[in-house]
Amino acid sequence: MFQILLQQMLTMLTLAIFGFALIKSKTLDSEGTRQISTILTMYVMPAAMIASFHTDFDLSRLKLFGWAAIAAFLTVLSRIFLNYFIFDKNDRIAKYSVTFPNSGFFGIPIVTALIGIEGVFFMTAFIMVTNVMQWTYGQTLISGNRHSMSIKKLFLNPAMIGATIGLFLFITQIALPPFIWKAVDSIAALNTSLAMIVIGSYLANSNFKEIFTSRPAYKAATMRLLITPLLAFIIIKLLPINNAEVELVLTIASVAPAAANTAILGRLFGGDYKYGARIVVLTSLISILTIPFMIQFAQFIYAL
Repeated sequence: MFQILLQQMLTMLTLAIFGFALIKSKTLDSEGTRQISTILTMYVMPAAMIASFHTDFDLSRLKLFGWAAIAAFLTVLSRIFLNYFIFDKNDRIAKYSVTFPNSGFFGIPIVTALIGIEGVFFMTAFIMVTNVMQWTYGQTLISGNRHSMSIKKLFLNPAMIGATIGLFLFITQIALPPFIWKAVDSIAALNTSLAMIVIGSYLANSNFKEIFTSRPAYKAATMRLLITPLLAFIIIKLLPINNAEVELVLTIASVAPAAANTAILGRLFGGDYKYGARIVVLTSLISILTIPFMIQFAQFIYAL
């Protein structure tokens, strides 16, 4: 598994470098990056979620989906609790970056490489829960205003729509024509390439001196990539999941770098979005090294 993980991380790094080169060569500009990000978020990631539900109905699998959602909720709560003691009251961006991982951009490609698209079934449970928490607790955290929560975005964001459609098709077993599923699979296959090109564009537009000399960003990165995953491993171990596939998917979701929304929501709701962008880029770079080792360590803990 370590070799497969390392190969996948190197592949993702190469794609990120490609995205970096596209920006530096002016083949791609900021508007093009924004459009790719929109396509990825609005259509490609939801398509990957829907594709993961293209399987025969299995009640035991649906129960495991529920346990994955419970694990995700407990994991987020543990981070919120830990952040209270680690970060200053006003360091809202750091708290957000530690609480919410980039389980879509980073998690889905790794799960697909290790397990296949069917593994995204359980990643969808994690993404659904974190989306709900992002648009409630997360938005309130960054804005500092409890009344800023958007109920509309809570239910009508692309991840929730994709997950709802997928769950509906899985439970009802409505037979769609094969050409539709093939089209959905083809769109879903774009996820890894587009996600890493976007990450590469973040790198190209970043000030590396500011990224690598920011001590607060390193503190947030240590919490996001090393400390909070350990808490997640303990939670996963204690829950009665007893399924290696689900445990691996939840582990991958837990070791991912900071969510891109750390910068995006920071800009929308008055947070220090430049600081957020530094954390996103820093954790994305370091995670290429930490993810393979952390997943191997998690497997050791689960085997105890």
